[in-house]
Order: sequence, then structure tokens, then C-alpha cells
Amino acid sequence: MSTSQLDEISVHHSLDAEQVAQWLQQQPDFFIGREALFCRMQLQHECGDAESLMLLQLNLLRCQLQEQETRYQQLLSNARDNEKRLRRIERLLVKLVEASTTEELVTLLREDLQMHFGIPRLMIWSYTNLCSLPRASETQQAQQMNLLGQHQACSLQLDASISQQLGLDNLNSGSAVICHLSHTRTLGLMVLAHPSSQHFRQQDTLFVEYLGAVISRLLYRDRLGFRPE
Repeated sequence: MSTSQLDEISVHHSLDAEQVAQWLQQQPDFFIGREALFCRMQLQHECGDAESLMLLQLNLLRCQLQEQETRYQQLLSNARDNEKRLRRIERLLVKLVEASTTEELVTLLREDLQMHFGIPRLMIWSYTNLCSLPRASETQQAQQMNLLGQHQACSLQLDASISQQLGLDNLNSGSAVICHLSHTRTLGLMVLAHPSSQHFRQQDTLFVEYLGAVISRLLYRDRLGFRPE
């Protein structure tokens, strides 16, 4: 909307607030050279008293800057946490690759998750004939895959029913991440659980998917009888 269009509208009928606001958005330099208009303007905001538009803009910019700084610090903190987690995962994978049996693999994984990741509960279900792992019945498999849906991994809030389906005895509340284990075929399900309902976030599924992919290949290796020398 140009100045001439604004004048034409004002001749035929009065302007409403929306039209004025739209026009001012298209003319951000309108008040340059018309500073005297500020003396006649009044603005109501949290400060209570009427202040100049420039001061209000300054306050708004300060708030926006503070919000951006808070977001930046949060992103920086997340990046540091992710870097630390990645290093812990790298050390864990080295241990797992050196495991000579499925039983040793699960033991090393459980101990490391407890010690370095603060995850006290681990359960790995076998959907095939994997040595040293509990075999899930067809009913259990159907229930567990229903919880997983179409995802490779997902986070869950635990209750008595879900805990029973996942084999988490005496843990009727909290949170968990479950991951489908597969390599050329379905192998089973990995369950990581914590008594706190706030422990796992949706972002944690990326870490578990990565871990699950490695575990799947190691389980498949052991199933075929290959062992590290």
C-alpha cells in the first residue's frame, strides 16, 4: 500500500487500525524526519507509563537478545553433552567388539550403561535362537512390536502393563527406550529403562538406534559362530 493509496482510502472512508499497521510495516522509515510525531504518541506496555516508541523498541530488542542468548547457551550445553556421550559410546563399542560370547557382550553392555550412562536396567529379548538371551513368546513379540509401532526405536512412559510386556519386573513406573534389533532378519528387542519418568527424551532414541545397530551386528556375528581372536 503506497502513500497515494493511503490518501485515496482516507478520502472515501476512515482508516482502521489494521490498515494503518499494514501501511506502517511497508514504510519502516516513515518516522524519519517526523520525530515530532512521537511527542503526541502514547504506548501502553508493562512499564505502565507512556514512553517513546524508540525506548519501547529498545526494550523489545533487549528481550529478544536475551532470548537468543538463552537459546545459544542451551544449544552449546547440548553440544557439549553430545560430545561427551559420543566419547563414552566410542569406548563402549570398543569393549563390545572384543566380547567373545553373547553372554559377555550383554554383561559388558549392562555394566557400562549403569556406570557411565546412569541407565540401571537393560533387557535384551531374543526373537530367534540367540544363545544366553531370554526368548520372547509369540504373544510377547506381538505386544512389544505393537509398542514400537513403525519406529526403529521409541521412548515410553512405563506403567504396570507396559513393564510386564517388556519384562521389567518391579519397575511399574519410569521411562524406557526400546529398539528393534535386526540384521538381515529380525533378531530381538533391546530395552533400556530408568525409574525416573523424566530420564529419557525423544532425542535419546538416536543414541539407542546407533547402539542397537552395533548390537544387532555383534549378535548376528555370534549367532553365525564368528569370534574375535
